[in-house]
Amino acid sequence: MKYLIVIFSLSLFSQTKFEKAQKAQTDFLNLHFFEKGRGMTISPNISKYLSFFRTPYSKEYKISDNKRSFYKKVLQDRYGLNVLKDQVAGLFNIKYKGMDVGVLGCVACHGGKAAGRFYAGLGNKTIDVYKVGVDAKLIQGAWGSLRKDPEFKKIHKVAMNFSKVISDKSISNLTRGLIPDSVIKTYFYKDAGLSYKGKISRAQVKVPHLWGLKQKRKTGIFWGAEFDGTNIGWEFGAELFASDSEEHLRAVLPKLKESVENIVYNIQAPEYPFEINESLARAGKVLFDNKCSKCHGVHNRGTDGYPIYHQPKFIKASIVKTDTDRLKDYFEYKALVEASTVSDILPMNQRRDVGYVAPNLWGIWSRFPYLHNGSVPTLFDLMRSPDKRPKVFNMFDAGEAHRFDKNRVGLTTNKWGSSKFKQEYRLARKGNRNIYYTDREGHSNSGHYYKFMKLYSDQDILSIIEYLKSL
Repeated sequence: MKYLIVIFSLSLFSQTKFEKAQKAQTDFLNLHFFEKGRGMTISPNISKYLSFFRTPYSKEYKISDNKRSFYKKVLQDRYGLNVLKDQVAGLFNIKYKGMDVGVLGCVACHGGKAAGRFYAGLGNKTIDVYKVGVDAKLIQGAWGSLRKDPEFKKIHKVAMNFSKVISDKSISNLTRGLIPDSVIKTYFYKDAGLSYKGKISRAQVKVPHLWGLKQKRKTGIFWGAEFDGTNIGWEFGAELFASDSEEHLRAVLPKLKESVENIVYNIQAPEYPFEINESLARAGKVLFDNKCSKCHGVHNRGTDGYPIYHQPKFIKASIVKTDTDRLKDYFEYKALVEASTVSDILPMNQRRDVGYVAPNLWGIWSRFPYLHNGSVPTLFDLMRSPDKRPKVFNMFDAGEAHRFDKNRVGLTTNKWGSSKFKQEYRLARKGNRNIYYTDREGHSNSGHYYKFMKLYSDQDILSIIEYLKSL
C-alpha cells in the first residue's frame, strides 16, 4: 500500500510538472514587454492594416490558405519568422492611446522549429534581423514622415532607431539564423556619448535555447557567460536596446522577474520525436561519460522523468578554440557597461579570461546548427576534425522536416563536389544570406575538436549521437 502511495504521489508530481511545461509554452507565446509606449515596436497604426498581428490572450484568428501562402513567402521565407497554422509567432497588435502598436514578443526569436515541429524556447534558426531592419526602416520611414502627433512620434522614433541599428551593414548579421550581439553593445556606446562606428565587431551568434536557464545563470548569461546572471536584468537583453531606454528596463523589472521564474524556468527540453536504437545509445553513453561529460557534465533524470540540470562549466577560448570574433574588444565593452547608467542592474562577471559555456546537452538534437555561431550543421560533423566539416550549407527552411538529418542529427547538407554543393558555394561567395559560409567574418567552424576524438570511428560517433538523441 505504501509503495502504491509513493507511485501515485510521483505520478501527481510528474503531471504537475508536465502541466507547468505545457502552460509555459502557451504563456511564452504571448509574452512581450510593451509598457507605456516603450518596447520592441514598429511605427504605430501599421499593424492594424496587417492581419498577421494579433491581440495576446485572445482567441487566435485563422489565416486563410491564400494569406498563409503570402505570409509564408514574406514573413517566413524572407524574414525567418515562424508562421504557424493559426498565427505568426511573436507579433502582436496592442491598443495604446488610440493607436494600434505592433509589438514584437519574445518567441519571435526564442521560438523555433526542429524536424518540422515548433518549440517555444528553442532558438529561431531562420530569422534574418538585417532584412527585417532594412525593410522596416524603408516602410516606417515613409509611413511616419508626415505624422505630427507627439505620442505617435515618440514611438515612431524608437521604432526607427532600432531598425537603423539592425540594418547597419557594418555590425549586423551576415547570414540568416544568426543575430548580432553588436546591437546590444551599441546601447552602451550611446549611453557614454560615444560613437560605435568602427569600434565593435558583429559578434554574431545563433539564438540560444532557454531550457535549463536557472542553472546556467549561475555561470553567466549568453554564450560567453560574461554577464553576471545573479541579477535578472540581463534577461531583458535585446528588449532594452530596442527601446533604447533605461527607464523602460527599470519599469519592467518586476514583470521580467516574474516571467523568467514562472514561465521560462518551466520550459522543458523537447524529446527526440523519432525512434532511438537503445543498444546503440547505451554504447554511446559509455563513450560520452568517459570523455565528453568532463566538460558537459552528466545527464540524469529525476524520479519524475524530467532532466536534472546542473550549473555548466566555463571553458577558456584557448581550450575550446572556436571562433573568437564575438570576444573581440570584450574588456573595452566591459568597462563601458560598468560605467553606464544601468550598471547596478546589469552587472558583469569578474574574470580575466574569455571563452564559452559548455552547456547541458538536454534537447541537443533540436539545437542545430552547432557551436555558438551555428557553424557546424550536424552532430556527426561536430565530432570530426574541422577540415572535414562542411564549408557551406543551406539555412533556408532549416527547421522544416525535409531539412532534418535523422542519422547525423542536424541539417541535411550536399555532398562535397556535387553540382548542388558547387551551386551553394557560388552563391555563398556572392554573399547569399541563405547559405552559411565558414569563410565569412565570425563564421569559422574551427575548434571543439580534441585528441580523443581522433580515435573515434564513424560507428563510435554514431553511437554517441544515438545517446544524445535520448537527452
